[in-house]
Amino acid sequence: MAKHGGNLQAAAEQYGVPPESFLDFSANINPLGPPQLVKQAILRGVESVMHYPDPEASGLHLALAEKTGLPGACILAGNGAAELLFAIFHALRPKRVGLLQPCFAEYAEAAQEAELVSVYARAEDDFLPVKAELLAVCGEVDVFVIASPNNPNGRTVPQEWLEELADVLAARGAFLVVDEAFVDFLPERRVTLRPNVILLRSLTKFYAIPGLRLGYLLGEQKLVARIKRELPPWSVNVLAQLAGVAGLQDAVFTERTLAWLTEERPFLVAGLQQLGAKVYSGEVNFVLFALPQPDLAERLGRRGILIRSCADYPGLGDGFYRVAVRTREENLQLLQAVKEEIACPTCS
Repeated sequence: MAKHGGNLQAAAEQYGVPPESFLDFSANINPLGPPQLVKQAILRGVESVMHYPDPEASGLHLALAEKTGLPGACILAGNGAAELLFAIFHALRPKRVGLLQPCFAEYAEAAQEAELVSVYARAEDDFLPVKAELLAVCGEVDVFVIASPNNPNGRTVPQEWLEELADVLAARGAFLVVDEAFVDFLPERRVTLRPNVILLRSLTKFYAIPGLRLGYLLGEQKLVARIKRELPPWSVNVLAQLAGVAGLQDAVFTERTLAWLTEERPFLVAGLQQLGAKVYSGEVNFVLFALPQPDLAERLGRRGILIRSCADYPGLGDGFYRVAVRTREENLQLLQAVKEEIACPTCS
């Protein structure tokens, strides 16, 4: 099983700290959420749990169609983006899968029956991949998976690059899967579909509802129908459907979130740099940095602060860490704790 941030129960057992007491920078969740409209929708919908959910999630798909400007037949909601990722691989049955590393661990999990071909973005290049290497791998795989913005560094891939990758893959009947789980933290962009491209998105990060599990994908109608056959019935529960509709209708929350991120991300980046960290380029609600402190995550965990060690990411290693951007008060707490750990590594 892949390792992820945000596992408060495991951290509580490891560090002897109650789960609710942690300051969690290890999961990339919007600290401003859930929005009030989402909370109200969940509370109003509690009585609905005694009934089966709408198997087509009709209201949610309508809200997603309004958001994306696409027909409902080109949209498929699921029990989190991870469920949809596995459904994609079950539907396509690729023999060879290309990955841009370092990346989200579930790609390899979902593609475990296929041969993996990896291309690496390197720290010395600020994790900007080499386009020629991406194109070369796309010329020899059945599916290529790329995240934009990428996890763990938060960089986006130029749209024209993605179009070139899709062209190379289409020429051999192959597919491009673009994981856009964090795209809502960026200014809105127009969605353009192609027959061999699947866009995978999450609603749990932006609206801070990871416990409900809610994601969706976008693709051409025939491709979406093919993937839908791999999902179990009632994939999206009642409360997740209601929460998704409410969140998508809350334009004020979106504006607040983008304004917060515009202010807090540069603040956190500058604070880490002042402590001697090498901070890598990114655009969304988390930051990848390097410090010559191989056990920093362990020491901060003992203090009740969780960060994501990236030692298990292919292409990274000890001393690489990812932290979520949180509120000013919380970001200051993190920076102060890191400062103290650098000054006295054996004190905690």
